[in-house]
Amino acid sequence: MANPWFESVAEAQRRAKKRLPKGVYGALVAGSERGLTLEDNLAAFAELGFSPHTAGLANERNMGVTVMGQQVSMPVLISPTGVQAVHPDGEVAVARAAAARGIAMGLSSFASKPIEEVVAANPQTFFQMYWVGTREEMLARMERARNAGAVGMIATLDWSFAYGRDWGSPFIPEKIDFEAARRYAPQVLVKPRWLLDFARTGKIPDLTVPNMVATPGEQPPTFFGAYGMWMQSPMPTWEDVAWLREQWDGPFMLKGVMRVDDAKRAVDAGVTAISVSNHGGNNLDGTPASIRALPSVAERSATRSRCCSTAASAAAATSPRPSPWAPRP
Repeated sequence: MANPWFESVAEAQRRAKKRLPKGVYGALVAGSERGLTLEDNLAAFAELGFSPHTAGLANERNMGVTVMGQQVSMPVLISPTGVQAVHPDGEVAVARAAAARGIAMGLSSFASKPIEEVVAANPQTFFQMYWVGTREEMLARMERARNAGAVGMIATLDWSFAYGRDWGSPFIPEKIDFEAARRYAPQVLVKPRWLLDFARTGKIPDLTVPNMVATPGEQPPTFFGAYGMWMQSPMPTWEDVAWLREQWDGPFMLKGVMRVDDAKRAVDAGVTAISVSNHGGNNLDGTPASIRALPSVAERSATRSRCCSTAASAAAATSPRPSPWAPRP
């Protein structure tokens, strides 16, 4: 059934756990090391409450806001999430769902679908980049995004690829080969509906990242190949951030800011928006919840840039990890 209704994100997650192979579902669940940051993200957001008015309310409800020059129906954005190959349509399906609800799509440079297809599904697409490769390679990827019609740029600098988990990490293959198929077979065979989704396409899950190349159709690296490129890239300086911002002539967000002093440096570098983010708790464990860091960062920088958080925002909130759980329209 197209676009099945569900009551909440928690219900969508329960359905995903029931439908997906155990290792596939485990790869989606956030939380590095002990999961302290993930837990604090949830706990801190639960501490927030409403103070509603009793009378004098508007008859017409309107939650629309403008974020990075884009009119959206509610203060929510789809945060860029890499390798959504858990469904044959991947990020294209998420982009369609976002467009159907009038919200913008953040597309990871580590996505499993090319930016051209995603922009076609949702013209309100922001392209996200890591500091990977040479300046020339990054410029080429930015130019491709510009030509594809991306309406904004997101630079993510808070990633350290912390993959250790106290409860164990699932096996994630570099590609679907005989060994990967053998190891996943016991899980996949007991999830026939998930297997049928791919069987209908005649294709297997593609674990390459097509947006890491400058030209559509060029052979892309695998996710782990791109990770190797990131490992070999020098850490960016604030001068690099300013240079990257200068190369994009539209809205530019810096994602991963958790400190007031970094927010000030980001504003000085010319960014137009700041994402107060701890990578959904999937990065450096022990950092505070994004929503706890948001007020001080927003207070010190909101006069010169807009702030958003993976929890909540002065402008909008971004979905930190759960978009692959959503139903596909």
